[in-house]
Amino acid sequence: MSYVIRHWHGELSLPIAFWVNFVALNLVLLALSPGVERVLVSMSLDEDPQFMARIALLHVGIVYGVVYPWQIVGVWRSAGRWVVQQRRRLWPVASRAVLVLSLGVTALTALSGAAIYRDIVAIALGPDRYADYTLERVGDGSLIRLQGHLGYRVARDLRKALASEPEIHGIILDSPGGWISSGRGVARVIAEHQLNTYSFDGCHSACATAFISGRNRYLADEARLGFHQYAVPFGGLEPHSNMWLEQQRDLQHFRSQGVTPSFLRRLFQAEHGDAWYPTQRELLAARVISGVVRSEEVLFGTNPVTGQP
Repeated sequence: MSYVIRHWHGELSLPIAFWVNFVALNLVLLALSPGVERVLVSMSLDEDPQFMARIALLHVGIVYGVVYPWQIVGVWRSAGRWVVQQRRRLWPVASRAVLVLSLGVTALTALSGAAIYRDIVAIALGPDRYADYTLERVGDGSLIRLQGHLGYRVARDLRKALASEPEIHGIILDSPGGWISSGRGVARVIAEHQLNTYSFDGCHSACATAFISGRNRYLADEARLGFHQYAVPFGGLEPHSNMWLEQQRDLQHFRSQGVTPSFLRRLFQAEHGDAWYPTQRELLAARVISGVVRSEEVLFGTNPVTGQP
């Protein structure tokens, strides 16, 4: 800690302050930056995007709000001391010129990345546009129903609900979709608990990723599954996201669930603003669903797995 304080007060020699604490440390941070960005982007698609956005803001705040000012102030003050003690002006002036140049480049970089920072702040601190979901125990108590979009915390809430209700064997998914990460999160919870999946009103987009994770999978008479290409809802983050690669990851997940190759080839053909709704006959043939059921029978009558009341 004394080293940090001494640098801040300009008490270190100019070569140490400039070459070690400024140049070398910035090179280390620059080398680590791509890895940090990849981790944050990949984790935001697998975990809670809001949490990861807050981690990203914390990272930026520490680097540019704490470390960078510490570097600049320490080197600037050390240059001033160097002039007084060594009576030499070349290196102090040169080092301060580098600091001014660095500040200018940093400012331009921040301006060019304004859209990215705006989106990260919106995710981290803004409201969840897909928070309108509900989880409710239905039927004879052995089913839980998820209705609404797939928001940031839906997988966490589902896991809590199942922990307190271990006798639940199935989940009804009626959702127009939501965050990619949330669909994957719900899928993991379903797989962990070996739940059967159902849809009475329809399951679309990211919801389909959760639906396919069911041990057995059923659609009600009028329900449909909808599929389309992935897209980044925040324009500033689009250059840092590879939606084709994310689609390939989920294609592998569908493949592992026994879905036929011919169906997989069509899975992400529809544009994001459109959707592909295969018929229930196509879904049965492709082994996407195990059967077609009546919602009343699932809730109050025959179990489609055993065929018994």
